[in-house]
Amino acid sequence: MLSIFRQYTFDDSFEQVFVSSKFLKEYQIALTFATDYDDEDHPTNGLFRPTWDLSKVTPEAIAKFKEKNSDVDVKVFISIGNRGTHQPFKPLDNKTWIANATESLTSLVHGDELGLHVDGIDVLYEHIDASPGDFIECVGQLIRNLKQNGVVTEASISPTFPLNRDFYSRLYSAVSFFIDFVDYQFQKEVDFVANPSELFEKYSVLTKVYPRRKLLAGYSAENEDWATLSPIVFFLGGMDILKKRRAPGISIHYHNFYAQQ
Repeated sequence: MLSIFRQYTFDDSFEQVFVSSKFLKEYQIALTFATDYDDEDHPTNGLFRPTWDLSKVTPEAIAKFKEKNSDVDVKVFISIGNRGTHQPFKPLDNKTWIANATESLTSLVHGDELGLHVDGIDVLYEHIDASPGDFIECVGQLIRNLKQNGVVTEASISPTFPLNRDFYSRLYSAVSFFIDFVDYQFQKEVDFVANPSELFEKYSVLTKVYPRRKLLAGYSAENEDWATLSPIVFFLGGMDILKKRRAPGISIHYHNFYAQQ
């Protein structure tokens, strides 16, 4: 049984997903992204704001989805980060970034702007313009603050291959007690993954760094992310990961692009 399914989205695509308690215990909606950049792409040093579609991701939409799927535990995460090289992690001053990030995300979670019941925070930076030490200090303390202050009850990190060894694995080692999930993004593998057994082996290697009970297998339904890992290889390999490695779940980046046309 698939325990957890996470969907990364900036719109209300979750409304289109079939959810059944026969196959699923928990459904996580990860909203992409909260960013500390302004509209002109200038870094704001930890002052985070939402960039997902606020007209579609509403308290009413979330409440309706939860009511429709009341036999499954539905949770909402705010994902801070970026895709590609756009708006990378780039603190101007660590101490100020931590203070600003803690205050702005607390306001975002508890304030009236969103009106959502937010359960968790997710960290998904695909590009980091800072040292590993700065990343670990800033993000690690932010996660500590948000969880210790009761702002969120859960926290996750979402590593990619290029950043895993120097940044994310070291971040996990520093604040492992505060991290509930590690959502590894397999679509960002550098080397071509030719078959499901290779994907299975990559997941198995990751369990030497991250506890299996926390390690989700992540993928993307966006065509531009299929260069090194095809959907069929992920699907077949993912089934083996769930069955043989007893992974807690998977995640998919999926948006309703047709609604934008």
